[in-house]
Amino acid sequence: MIHAGWIKEENARVFCEILASLIGYEFDDLDWQAVETGLLSTDDEQEERWYGYPLVGETARLDFRLAQAVGGSVISVEVYGAVGDVLRGQVELACDVAAAYGMSR
Repeated sequence: MIHAGWIKEENARVFCEILASLIGYEFDDLDWQAVETGLLSTDDEQEERWYGYPLVGETARLDFRLAQAVGGSVISVEVYGAVGDVLRGQVELACDVAAAYGMSR
């Protein structure tokens, strides 16, 4: 695992786009529709109800899992992949920023 934490719900799409851009993948509306639909029935307190999505870019592959926090306005996230220290740090920073600040496209 590269990183586990949470992000603000309103930052979900931008967070996905940032992860994609880090590896040279163009995250588009169809990707977002899949993630947004997948998130609807998630529950971060039930392991089997997390939603996973792969990003296969030009430089690496990242797999992430998302689940809504019950009764809250945050999304729990886990990011996986075989990456170097630089990309690991970038993913961690993206998660930290998406948890602390409002982000827009």
